[in-house]
Amino acid sequence: MPYYIQLESINDLARLAAALEVVPSPIYSFSVKIKDETKDILALALNTDRLIFCYIDATCTGEFMAYRVSMGNEEISTVNAASNPAYSYIPVIRAAKMPKRLLKVSRSIGCEYIMLSDLISLAKLSVYRYMRDEILSPLFLAVKDSKGMIGTFMNSGNDSTIYFCYTLLESIPRENFLRYSIQSEEKPMFTNSIDGHGYIYMKVVRLKSPLGSS
Repeated sequence: MPYYIQLESINDLARLAAALEVVPSPIYSFSVKIKDETKDILALALNTDRLIFCYIDATCTGEFMAYRVSMGNEEISTVNAASNPAYSYIPVIRAAKMPKRLLKVSRSIGCEYIMLSDLISLAKLSVYRYMRDEILSPLFLAVKDSKGMIGTFMNSGNDSTIYFCYTLLESIPRENFLRYSIQSEEKPMFTNSIDGHGYIYMKVVRLKSPLGSS
């Protein structure tokens, strides 16, 4: 059964789908029963060994969601045509009927947790995976008891086990990206700008609630 992770906002869903991507991932619009309540949702399937949907409670009247980051500001709108090359366009796919197995929501995410010592370790893990596999995984940020936890999903490669590698934060960032360079002694830094040269940028996606509690 799939697991559904609720995101904090439509900005987080659009950032997950389009930011730093050559081709945005499609977002699916359908109805699903979550916590005994039927909801209209917009959802994106993560590229993991287990089917995980990241979703928000919403509908979309347009055919695309237009997304871009300009001068450190995130711009998102709903449109019917992909006509402006300055934007990335996320296709909205409306499902009239979904397979029943995708509508049975799992109560457990079923992943193994690996706690890392610091943000540098998380950044290096993401960067070297990107250098090896050309996969730049999103960083998921959750807040629990006024404390921040940020991490990324990793497939084991040998079996169906999914690992969530994470670290704890001293403060909760409001910026949307993490920048880091292995060629500099500069520590990883949260930022809203992705224009600086010599860095790899990782998108930050905020969760509505910590993993396992949604």
